[in-house]
Amino acid sequence: MSTLPGKTVLITGANAGIGKDVARQLALHPEMARIYLACRNQDRATTAKAELEAATGRSIFDIILMDVADLSSVRAGLAGINGSLDALVMNAGGIGGKTPMDLTADGATYVFASNVLGHAVLLEGLLSEDRLGEVAVFAGSESARDVPKFRMEAAILRLNLRR
Repeated sequence: MSTLPGKTVLITGANAGIGKDVARQLALHPEMARIYLACRNQDRATTAKAELEAATGRSIFDIILMDVADLSSVRAGLAGINGSLDALVMNAGGIGGKTPMDLTADGATYVFASNVLGHAVLLEGLLSEDRLGEVAVFAGSESARDVPKFRMEAAILRLNLRR
């Protein structure tokens, strides 16, 4: 669906953690032609891009500045994508920064905006412009657990292994 031969994907939160590792793993596939690293911080994105290029030996990474907690930033990021995407990885799981329950300019809590609302606006924007081809994946975590303000206990993994 993209204008390049090969596949094009956009990954949110791609400068660290799961998002960065997904970018690294996808770049190891020769059919990947372009990987957009959607990040909110230019310096961290530039560092991640250099590290990914060194780790994979490929120069297929492009930076899209996008803060998914800020809907105007999401819309501006959409405008920076050339052509269409074959895949979208919506990497969520943050706790919404230092003030997760404060409201964004759009009236949502930061935790909701960064984990749900911004990704919904991104996906809707791509779909409404018919710019998403094959797949959209929402990758979340339970990182918000054990944050006292959320009143959610930490997830504890219990394995009952028998011999």
